[in-house]
Amino acid sequence: MARRKSVNLFWPIMVAVLVVGGCMNLVDSVFGDEEDTPVQAVPVPSPGPLPNLLQSSLNLAKSQLESRGVRLVAEGIGGRDNCFQDGYCFVYRMTPKAGTVVKPGDKVHVWFVTVPEWGFYKEHRRMPKVVGWSEDRAEKFFDTVSEAVETEEKEVASVPEGESRVIAQSPKAGAPLRVGQKIKLVIGYNYDWSTSAGNDGGVDIDVHHDSHESRFCSRHWWC
Repeated sequence: MARRKSVNLFWPIMVAVLVVGGCMNLVDSVFGDEEDTPVQAVPVPSPGPLPNLLQSSLNLAKSQLESRGVRLVAEGIGGRDNCFQDGYCFVYRMTPKAGTVVKPGDKVHVWFVTVPEWGFYKEHRRMPKVVGWSEDRAEKFFDTVSEAVETEEKEVASVPEGESRVIAQSPKAGAPLRVGQKIKLVIGYNYDWSTSAGNDGGVDIDVHHDSHESRFCSRHWWC
């Protein structure tokens, strides 16, 4: 009687399992449910006290407020809202004050000066007496903080003919001069005179200062 051969099915079964398992993994990777992938939530800044930004660079102030989701409103002494180089400008005033609890979306207003402007106010902590100065001298003296200087022109007979001089100032001489403080000068002028044309027939030409714009102001773009 012939003997029946036994068939070993172990290895064929294992190969089939591996093939089927690999295919299932491939299907899951292509068509798997996206909801199974955990999504990390972006942390939302929470309300907290406002840091002290005084004497900080404008660049540092921006980064500190942005990390809290707070909006920054910056203003220079001439009313400009930006600094050509943030690390070159420093905060001298802020509102609300440091320690105030702010939340994301709130607005913080800061005032800034450049390094040269800061140096001027540190050197001149009190307003000098400039009444009697020529307009050119005043212009040179206040050149660094010219954006904080407002001028008004007035025709007066007390000023020598053909000249312009400071006849009034604010703040008054000796008063404390705070960083970023506005300065107002009244420029008196007496430019009415006649000049002869000489050999061209002797026609007199009257020269009047009709523009009523101070030369101190006319040389700067912000006037």
